[in-house]
Amino acid sequence: MADDIFTEVDEEIRAERIRALARRYLVVAGVAVAAVCIGAGGWQYSLSRAHKADAAVSASYFAAMRDAARAPDMPGAITPLGARQKGALEALTALDGKARPPLRILARMERAALLAGSGDTPAALALWDEVARDQATDPVLASLASLLWVQHQIDSGDPATLRSRLAVLDAADQPWRGQAIEAEALLDLRAGRETDARARYERLSMDMGVADGVRSRAEAMLQMLGDGTDG
Repeated sequence: MADDIFTEVDEEIRAERIRALARRYLVVAGVAVAAVCIGAGGWQYSLSRAHKADAAVSASYFAAMRDAARAPDMPGAITPLGARQKGALEALTALDGKARPPLRILARMERAALLAGSGDTPAALALWDEVARDQATDPVLASLASLLWVQHQIDSGDPATLRSRLAVLDAADQPWRGQAIEAEALLDLRAGRETDARARYERLSMDMGVADGVRSRAEAMLQMLGDGTDG
């Protein structure tokens, strides 16, 4: 089940709300650059250069995103990076010193997804943790990065540390609440607390506010767990 969760969230990284942030960056960055340049001498020249630089960075990002795309039958699978994906990883890494938030943050998220997909989990974890702690990160992306950090070590990480992260993510106003509760249920199962896990899955199965995939998996887990008790 953990692999299913990783697949869904990795796909959601590329969902419209994340792409919207990248598109919005172009407008926000342009306004910010204009405000700075207008107050300085030679602002027309500076503004033109800044716009060109932002356009080049944005073009590099979206080109890397296209090259980073995996085949339809590969989501969630651990496979070596192909030539195009390696090139995308290098391009995204180069953006770290050029792009401003949130495009820099988005590039780091995409790098982490590529690294995790190729089996380099430690490097991906470091990037997700970096994004989650960066004050410049959009709250939705910060929460997603923290969730991915937890999910990719759900079977091996320190349970207390993982639960402390999830406690922040499972509140009613959090964007990834359903996935956070699902991860908590997996930790319950890992600890042999089947009753607690079943209670969380029951809660998710009846919650129309969570993603359909989360609710469906919760229902499947309830069927698998049956009516047994701990022990």
